[in-house]
Amino acid sequence: MNVRIRIAVSCATLAAVTGIAATSAVAAAASPNSAASAVTCSKWKSISADHNSVGVRYMECDRKVGGRQQTSAALYIWDNKTDGKYARVNVATGYAHWNGLHQTWFRYYSWTSTRHHSPKYETGWHSGNDVEVLLKAVRG
Repeated sequence: MNVRIRIAVSCATLAAVTGIAATSAVAAAASPNSAASAVTCSKWKSISADHNSVGVRYMECDRKVGGRQQTSAALYIWDNKTDGKYARVNVATGYAHWNGLHQTWFRYYSWTSTRHHSPKYETGWHSGNDVEVLLKAVRG
């Protein structure tokens, strides 16, 4: 009987400790320091190049997570002319300074269809407080 009582007490103790640990983990996850702040986004901006043969429409968003600044972009790309060129958009995120952008992430997107714009491309969240968008008409 003593063995059964010890096992029951051990199980109860384990359940209590595990419950306390789970409660602490939930409280830590919900703390304001680790939660993301409200997201703020710019209005949609448009750029065209090469006499409007290519274009991009984009929006920048910012937030803070754990006290660190993050930025993101969403964009649509157009190729308006069947001229042997396609739209190429270089997107970089980073920290803006008076002497340029300290880049933390980079990617390029391209689009060749003249029938419709690209699907919505989203960069995801990256460290920084600024998004740089560069549009080119590239011969392809």
